[in-house]
Amino acid sequence: MLPREEILGLLSSMGIDLPRKTKLSDVELDKRLSKALDSAQYLTRVIPKPPVNPISYPSWFRNESNTPVLDAIRRHNVGEATLIDGSQMRGVDNPFPLYTNAFMDLRQTFMTIANACDKGMLPLILQDKGESSGICIRVLDVREFDHQTPIIVVVFQHDVKDSLSPGSFEWISSYMNGSAGRIPMAKVTATVQEQHLLLRLLNQNKKRLVSSYKPKRASTESSFTLSFLIPVGPLGAQEMAKYNTNNGCSVCGEPAKQKCSRCGAVRYCDAVCQKEDWKSHRPLCNSWQGAKWQGLTFVPANRPGANLYAFRFNKYDNVQHGDAQKRLNRMKEDETPGPPSNTHGTTPFIVKLQVNSSMARGPAHTMFPVSDARQDETDFFIYDQRRTIEVIVLRDSSTDVVSFNTVREVVHAKGERGLKVFFWAIRTGEWTLDVCLDKFPEWQKW
Repeated sequence: MLPREEILGLLSSMGIDLPRKTKLSDVELDKRLSKALDSAQYLTRVIPKPPVNPISYPSWFRNESNTPVLDAIRRHNVGEATLIDGSQMRGVDNPFPLYTNAFMDLRQTFMTIANACDKGMLPLILQDKGESSGICIRVLDVREFDHQTPIIVVVFQHDVKDSLSPGSFEWISSYMNGSAGRIPMAKVTATVQEQHLLLRLLNQNKKRLVSSYKPKRASTESSFTLSFLIPVGPLGAQEMAKYNTNNGCSVCGEPAKQKCSRCGAVRYCDAVCQKEDWKSHRPLCNSWQGAKWQGLTFVPANRPGANLYAFRFNKYDNVQHGDAQKRLNRMKEDETPGPPSNTHGTTPFIVKLQVNSSMARGPAHTMFPVSDARQDETDFFIYDQRRTIEVIVLRDSSTDVVSFNTVREVVHAKGERGLKVFFWAIRTGEWTLDVCLDKFPEWQKW
């Protein structure tokens, strides 16, 4: 098991930012990392009922018309695709800098492994810059789950500095002295954190192979471990919501039993967490004293009325698996959509509120373009950064038209072009939230 701080860092690289003082046990944190990595592999789509026998699938290279493994291994969501397209228009090849995010580094290393498949199963050595840790890995076979999903069968061995195993030494020597047929060896720089993610995936997947599967391997690979890799991509909106849920204390996530007496906005499990949080909470606490909050009633963004439904791409929708279409199909079948999950509990969070207007651009305008008959702006679109809440506030269906008009006036006065503002918000019920009308967060870049 990895150290606690490292597990939290790896989870954060995947977009899972748990409370910094979470009281989840080391075992539970470790389990959450494993589950998150399985979600990132879209495992239940590819291997719904393990164990898997790779030879039950056709070879990826059975005909020349197949997509290169490099193209098939790529996974990204709508938000990343937009960023990639924009970067390419500016002449930037890779908008994601290396060695700053372990999970993004891992996904790029997957493409290097896929490229090695296309070039004849080249062996690879992954090492950090200081060569303190390394993984020897070679692809034995590539099978086809479907035309978008290769199953890459590999053998691997992990070593640390000053402790190179005899098996790794023989394996490396066989390629350096030409006894392995002078096959070139690819060297990949991979941080220790990235290696930990890759090793976790390999060790989880090795248990999902049938015991009878015994592919041919080189004599120098007898001590290596057999496993497989399948494409890895960003977590979807549902997974992000599930793994980021914090319905309790803003410090540790435990059930909240008290709130700050000065601002009344932030909740804690006990006085110990409240005292620990005071230094970071104080600026906001001072700001929120005497703040004015306004309640709003919302409806699902995809169901603004009894006879209406609307759809927009979520930036966390996976591009390759048709997530958006599946979500649309589910939306059409669901006549009574439930409230969005409350992933924030009673903790204040930032939302972007956008007034629908004929002058608007972006999600709200795309969903509900305003005609000449709707010039008086009759709805808001509200969402948080991870889209765990995406809702519509309709003036005509609100129980209090005054509250709608009150918030709209603030947006007109404070917002960009009088159309959108970032607010502090607190979830107050399944279909309600409060927004702070006179204390605002910094402008967000999302």
